[in-house]
Amino acid sequence: MTHPGDEALLHDSFARARAHAFYRDHFAGVDDHRTAPATDKAVLKPHLDRFAPGSEPRGVYLVRSGGSTSTPLVFPVDIGENHAQRHALASTLLAEGLFDARTVALNLFGYADLYRTAAILDDLLERCTATSLPMSAHARYEDILAAARRFMPTHLLGTPSKLQLFAEFLSTTGARLEIPQLLYAGEPLPANAVERFAQSFGTRDFWSLYGGAETGIWAWSDASRKPGLFRILPQVVVEVMSPDSEGFGELAVTNGYRRRFPVFRYLVGDVGRLVEGEGTRLLELRGRNARSFLLAEQHFDLPLFAPLAAGAEAFQIQLRQGEQGGDRLELLLVDPAGNCSTDAAAARLAQLMRDVGPRVGFDVRRVTMAMLHLDPVTAKAPLIADLRR
Repeated sequence: MTHPGDEALLHDSFARARAHAFYRDHFAGVDDHRTAPATDKAVLKPHLDRFAPGSEPRGVYLVRSGGSTSTPLVFPVDIGENHAQRHALASTLLAEGLFDARTVALNLFGYADLYRTAAILDDLLERCTATSLPMSAHARYEDILAAARRFMPTHLLGTPSKLQLFAEFLSTTGARLEIPQLLYAGEPLPANAVERFAQSFGTRDFWSLYGGAETGIWAWSDASRKPGLFRILPQVVVEVMSPDSEGFGELAVTNGYRRRFPVFRYLVGDVGRLVEGEGTRLLELRGRNARSFLLAEQHFDLPLFAPLAAGAEAFQIQLRQGEQGGDRLELLLVDPAGNCSTDAAAARLAQLMRDVGPRVGFDVRRVTMAMLHLDPVTAKAPLIADLRR
């Protein structure tokens, strides 16, 4: 579902993409944006792997995708275009009342290895003339608590998984904070975390941002009043590919801000639909597609895990909430013949999980087929069973 105004942006973005080296082969022989295929990381990866910023006529902004250690991509963005999108987003967040000049935000997002969510939020806060306390996801909880007590933040920023670990720390130390506003991104907010954050942080209002390295941040949600519904930034077009009877399908994003390195009909890996509300289009998110999952801000693709189960009759990845508030991944192997070494699979799994560190627990177990989770609708055992909600 697109609006008439979207067609001009799609037409212009396709023309730029078709002429660009990143897309030239992919769109060879395609003359009309309406029939152009979607793009994904597989299309861009060979070009991004060879990209050399030193050969560019002027500098670029580099940002790493939240992919697993085997598949992360580093995307170049024109610096001026990046600033323009940030400025538009900051202006919108100011108008929505998320931030203002009195905001003091405790920033617990991540910043490492070209993955720079924390820096993006710092920049947005400054554009809103707000104060940032840039502690980052890697700070000691004792230091985060001390900063919160010293500067009395009005907003707490971070991924739900990181914030749950901080909440667990506060619980074990008997501490409690009063931070009325909470902004999360990078992961869905588990339903059971809402009450926990209210108890640990004093949260009254929840907000969310949505986007990615490939597209930038382009949507926001007043998650307390309209959970799961996101407003879309102007100059960004969202298309739902092959929607089902309820209108849900894979989301493809075209970003009109990005012209030097175009982003046209890019599959972001999430499933959602477009709905009408308050005189505008809203994006309703359902979750990841069946070929990937999100863990501690990192996207993991299913093919990475298949070699760990080589020789097994079947396998399933189960994602659960751990006892200490963080996430837990279990790789379940149906292997009655004992063809798989659980120790070897665990060692390889540890390599895949090294970027998420202590924030995620993981295990490999040999089970029977009856122990796999069955989808309640299809009665089938999905390869990825997300049981965190």
